[in-house]
Amino acid sequence: MESKSLPNPPKSFRSLIGPGLVLIAMGLGSGEFVLWPYFVSQFGFGIIWGALVGILFQYFVSNETGRYTLATGNSVFIGFKKLAKFFPAWFIISTFLSFAWPGIIGTGGEILGRLLNIQDFKWLTVGMLLIIGMIFTLGGKVYSTLEKTQKIFLLISIPTLIFIVILIVSPETFGQIASGSIGIGNGYFLFPVGIAIGQFLGAVAYSGAGGNLILSHSFYIQDKGFGMAGYGEGELQMGKESLLKELKNQFELNAENIKKFKEWFRVVAIEQFVSFVIVGFLSILLLTIIAYELIYPITTANNLDFIFLEAEKLSLITPILGTILLILGVIFLFTTQLGVFESTSRIMSENLHLSSKYFAKVSRSKLFFLFLWLQIIFAIVITLLEIAAPLQILFLNTLFSALSMFALSGAILWLNNSKFIAKQLRPGKFRNLMLLSSFLFFGFFCAVVIIDAL
Repeated sequence: MESKSLPNPPKSFRSLIGPGLVLIAMGLGSGEFVLWPYFVSQFGFGIIWGALVGILFQYFVSNETGRYTLATGNSVFIGFKKLAKFFPAWFIISTFLSFAWPGIIGTGGEILGRLLNIQDFKWLTVGMLLIIGMIFTLGGKVYSTLEKTQKIFLLISIPTLIFIVILIVSPETFGQIASGSIGIGNGYFLFPVGIAIGQFLGAVAYSGAGGNLILSHSFYIQDKGFGMAGYGEGELQMGKESLLKELKNQFELNAENIKKFKEWFRVVAIEQFVSFVIVGFLSILLLTIIAYELIYPITTANNLDFIFLEAEKLSLITPILGTILLILGVIFLFTTQLGVFESTSRIMSENLHLSSKYFAKVSRSKLFFLFLWLQIIFAIVITLLEIAAPLQILFLNTLFSALSMFALSGAILWLNNSKFIAKQLRPGKFRNLMLLSSFLFFGFFCAVVIIDAL
């Protein structure tokens, strides 16, 4: 191990902005635009506590993935591999099963088909999948491409949603939101009669990025060069021949460096709380308020009719508003899928690097390219086979993500309290309690869903 000084944290908060926004953007199209409005339109705001719990658990779990990276400069997956050799295989399999299905982009294709009056929308889905593949294949620096795209879209979409909400919201709705945040609904507490627990659990897991996607926070710390990651190779770039290398650097555990590490962790945590929790929950509230004000209460099947009904109601106010909502929906879902494939391709390629001496000799960009197009081809095949409606596939995605949240909450708790992180740099009692709570919460509900299915 080579001793190097821990870089100083930046004085400008602006230079920190990015990782939290990219992370939350991976959930805007699925949990925020589709799943929570879907439930609120049927059951009201009494279930919104689930979104708050989900996004807070994700914040603490994803934030803690950055601890190992800030301390060592390496991704959290290198730490997991040191804990147990089975972890690379688990992350490859669980990531593919959770996110290769075309539920997100298929939903976008169906909405785009309605906009363009094209009934056979599967070809629109295929076209969007191919566009995503070309963006990353030709896009140069992967993280920079994603960050710029997501920042621009968020700057446009959030003010637009606020404008729509101002037009339609009633003061009483804010009281419903406040009550629902502690589980008090219209005639029920926590769980209304008739709600599918498995689907609800999936929505909780998708409040934010969801499942293994939140581990990408570790990558984005590397890409930005935070902490000891400042000694790394920088962000992944398509076409650049670079191998995955474990950094062997460490900093001296003196009072000054420990203070600097804690400051690094503090400013990164603040950036993620603002970008991920506040922006994420605000997005959920804006989209659920629109659904609540326009169509609650509604009984709907597992399809997207509730979104189209929202658009019709908005069009009665001003014809263009309904169209704007659907256009935002398509962009939400497209950019979400863009972020998902970036994250999953990096997760699977890095873990393949770690699991095999043969693949350890293959460049990072080539393995990223391999997994990117493997997922795209799989998604195209599933789309063309038309085995289920996009929303049903999306619910399947969420169940796998809930199981992943259970597993990775425990894995992060294990890693951050192991010998691979110095005692002085480990999480405190409160953060360990939040990790344990996430592990138990998702473990319990996953068990309930599995037992119910049997």
